Amino acid sequence: MPSLLSRRAFLLTGAALGGTALVAAVGGVGFLSTVDVDGLHGGSVEGERAILNAFVVLHSDGRVVVNVPRTEMGQGIHTGLAMVVAEELDVPFDDRIGVEYPTQAHPSYSTWFNVLDVRPEEASGPVVWLGRRVLGQMGFIATGASGSTMGMWHPMRVAGAAAREMLIAAAAIRLSVPVVELTTREGAVYHEATRQSVAYGDLAQTAALLPPPDAPALKPRSEWRLIGRSQPRVDIPGKVRGEPVFGMDVVLPDMLHATMRHAPVFGAEVASLGNEAAVRAAAGVVDVAVINGRHVAIVAESWWQAERAAWLLDIEWTPTAADREDSATLAAKLQAGLSSDAPHGHIDEGDVEAALAAADAAVVEAEYGVPFVTHACMESMNATAILRESGAAEVWAPSQNRINMQAAVTRGMGWAGVRPDEVTLHLTMNGGAFGRRSDGDVIAEASYLAARHPGRPVKVMWSRQEDIGRGLYRSQAAARLRAALRPDGLPMAYDALVATQSVLNSMASRNMPFTPGPDGDYLSIEGLDKLHYAIPNRRMRSQHVPTHIPMHFWRSNGFSFNTFFTESFIDECALAAGTDPLDYRRAILGESPRHLAVLNRVAELSGWGSPMAAGRGRGIAIEECYRSVVAQVAEVTVAEDGEVQVDHIFCAIDAGLIINPNQVVAQMEGGALFGVTSALMSEITVHNGAVRETNFHDFPIQRLANAPEVTVAIVESDEPPCGVGEPGVVPTAAALANAIFAATGRRLRTLPLAVTETIGERRTRSVLRAE
Repeated sequence: MPSLLSRRAFLLTGAALGGTALVAAVGGVGFLSTVDVDGLHGGSVEGERAILNAFVVLHSDGRVVVNVPRTEMGQGIHTGLAMVVAEELDVPFDDRIGVEYPTQAHPSYSTWFNVLDVRPEEASGPVVWLGRRVLGQMGFIATGASGSTMGMWHPMRVAGAAAREMLIAAAAIRLSVPVVELTTREGAVYHEATRQSVAYGDLAQTAALLPPPDAPALKPRSEWRLIGRSQPRVDIPGKVRGEPVFGMDVVLPDMLHATMRHAPVFGAEVASLGNEAAVRAAAGVVDVAVINGRHVAIVAESWWQAERAAWLLDIEWTPTAADREDSATLAAKLQAGLSSDAPHGHIDEGDVEAALAAADAAVVEAEYGVPFVTHACMESMNATAILRESGAAEVWAPSQNRINMQAAVTRGMGWAGVRPDEVTLHLTMNGGAFGRRSDGDVIAEASYLAARHPGRPVKVMWSRQEDIGRGLYRSQAAARLRAALRPDGLPMAYDALVATQSVLNSMASRNMPFTPGPDGDYLSIEGLDKLHYAIPNRRMRSQHVPTHIPMHFWRSNGFSFNTFFTESFIDECALAAGTDPLDYRRAILGESPRHLAVLNRVAELSGWGSPMAAGRGRGIAIEECYRSVVAQVAEVTVAEDGEVQVDHIFCAIDAGLIINPNQVVAQMEGGALFGVTSALMSEITVHNGAVRETNFHDFPIQRLANAPEVTVAIVESDEPPCGVGEPGVVPTAAALANAIFAATGRRLRTLPLAVTETIGERRTRSVLRAE
């Protein structure tokens, strides 16, 4: 049974600990029993809108608006979750379906699944009962960890079914017939005996005022007509027309614009502004502000005026202890971490040391490493805020985390000595997030400036240089892996130690009212345990290695490096055993039929074992992550001068029950290309304490001109829906490294695997690193 006081729950709900919501929430079971965690109660009528429950709004003309309380970041969840509601509601999935992100928080929108780690369809018991209500009352609403469909598909399915039963009850009243004689289809209620029908729109206002059913009946799988069948994205037509509002698109009357300058060395503060008067005199400049002693904002009538004025700034920054740090010294800290005499223990099964020392054991040992990387979202960091004369604040931002957004508004306005009477949040569409937009930094900056300029909205937008060079990062990491192989080559012991910086510790220091200790961070060891492999003796440890670089969630977090480490290492064990890498994995997956099915499917898909020309190679990798199992085969061509071309990525995934197959395929395709970018190209380097990279010329991304083909197979499964937003990234780096070894005989154990050169405006060339 999950514990509400587990480390994960404690950390993820920490941002709300100082709020009045928690005080109310722990006021007693009587109060908690009134919290509507299902979202089925409180129906109402507002003009032509009938609010049937927290998720379903029906208009008199038959249009359905589905409230999806998760941020759409291009991953397609607004379509998939709307499909679930439409399925149970029995309405066509066409232009009569609309999707909105609800402005007002509701307890049923809480991201409790991510915290309690219990599927909603399986949730039961007093701990879950309590956790759902406390988290719902806190307003803990976030998008991340590939959990939107897993956490919301069942509650939204129930909401659709409840709305349907309320409409049937309204029709029974209208037609004066028993409920059991009524059926629904295509957005109407039918009484077959009298050949009468009533459209949902005509019943909506009556239905909204009826009590919801306690346990609405869900459609059996045999009657599904939408779930499991690809449907067009609900957001695409509007995007083609340019209608959706992203954070950068927000335009308000009398709006001011601001750009930022952050310290080149993280942790430095503003010592002085040498030419503030000259900057204030620049065209269009309204204000020059030092925010919280650490950042400088230029506020002007347009963003370009603010940015040009910022070029004039003469800022003296305070010295820091990190001023002499560079990539080499930071890498040396990782190596020291691997030599720690007291790493944190996570798993210790059997007797690893005895197995490694056995006379008949062949010991395989290797060390691996990855650099810092950043998110490089296509839409740079931005937020818009206004403090109205009434004392109320309103904020627009492409955020992933509503509770951190709320806290950031309070924090930023607090720097200006202002406490807003109320706060209205608008979570806009966003142009890529990858975890980055769950931080509140830019929102706090906009809120502070809005408090300095009450009555006028202020939009803060970071330049690309600030975003890449002064932003947030995934940690560098290093690992030492050891295995003891039996005489038949199969592993009888596995020992894993990873050295990296705690993400949760760094994130909490900026966004929560407390900072947890860094040891034992589960994000540091994701993908390291390899529990799906049959190995009798297993040990897994981690060592926190602090740096001055701020860490944050990054697409697939620890899986992004630990799977590279471990799946490369499995290939090295296969080589030592003289066994084909696919056959080796098959042998140690004998007790994991789900994993074996995915592995066999990707092998079949890629034609594993068929001959390849000289200079070409295939590599394979598999991982269980976000409750999905995903495997990839990469095919590469390596020229004599070391230039590497990724020709093809084959991907097989068991993601449980599939709502919208096209959505899953798209996420695997995009994830694989994201993985190619980080494996071949991505590296953040440090010199004199500062990040060197500033834009896409020195932090390149995969171009369309030489992008690999990606082929995806979905493996049928009896599991409920699993995560798909991040798994496509996870195996790619290891599959590529293994493919390069197959093509060249060179084992590359450090990312990025290549040095990337930009050729002209549209093409990049990646040449393998020397190791």
